[in-house]
Amino acid sequence: MVRFSVVSFAPPGSSLAVIGSSASLGKWSLEKAVTMKPRLANARLQSEPDFHWADVDIPEAGSERIEYKFVERGSDGVKWEELGGHQNRVLELETQEDGQAILLPVVRFAEPGGGESDHTARFYQGVKERGEISIRKVLDQLFVGSCPRHRSHIDQLKSLGISVVVNFQTEEDCKRNCVSGIGMEEDPMAVSRIYDSKGMQYIWMPTFDMSTDGRAQMLPQASFLFGQLIRRGHTVYSHCNAGVGRSVAAACGYLTFFLGLSLRQMQHVMASSRPVAYFDFEAMERARPHYQALFGVEEFLEKDGKCKEEALALL
Repeated sequence: MVRFSVVSFAPPGSSLAVIGSSASLGKWSLEKAVTMKPRLANARLQSEPDFHWADVDIPEAGSERIEYKFVERGSDGVKWEELGGHQNRVLELETQEDGQAILLPVVRFAEPGGGESDHTARFYQGVKERGEISIRKVLDQLFVGSCPRHRSHIDQLKSLGISVVVNFQTEEDCKRNCVSGIGMEEDPMAVSRIYDSKGMQYIWMPTFDMSTDGRAQMLPQASFLFGQLIRRGHTVYSHCNAGVGRSVAAACGYLTFFLGLSLRQMQHVMASSRPVAYFDFEAMERARPHYQALFGVEEFLEKDGKCKEEALALL
């Protein structure tokens, strides 16, 4: 059993499917393509992508070369991925984990553009223009999302049981993307007084945006911090500007360095919870030895085990 997963900005009402050269994938027949399930569906924000997946039994896997790609089906017809010189994806399987379906990498629906800045801007400009906050639950005690823009957004965080807010924005980010009407444009720390008044803890860990170096430097400390806060019963909200890169990286570090998920397991847990997530695997690999040198491998507590079980249940 193989799990295909793709993130797509396809408009509401569209469906995604996986199609390929094997009989299990329809032998390139659109009528026999395997329809995928959306994670957010109608719960998506207007500019938010969705995570789509399908588990497919492929008995031919391993005995023949299998090519595939994703297609989007909507009211305007069928849209195929644009893979450039590589016309199709090739099925490459890794070891099956814990009796689950074999997890393929979570990919973005291939189309022109697609870099980190394009991916982030496509989602975030709409959120910013509409003055929204985008909050997604990863685990019961861990949420990831965009920056609060109104006092009501902080009230919303409070209503979700969030007790600690960790902000990865730089000072300049805070001035341009801030809670309106409280003076953050002049004093980025002004927001801390709002959190204090709500009985919430606020932690500011400024990290360069769209920077592998910045994320690699931040990851060991942030991962360990998240683990200790969650152990003590806190519910953490991790945010930057968009909730796509820096705040996602910190949550990914917690899932891998602290809870021990594999990179592939972590990617599926995070992408299914926060489809717009950008994964900086280079930063993760560079941060891992520093995490181990600083914090080692701690005794795995019952609390950690329950969090890991909750994460794996999402696979």
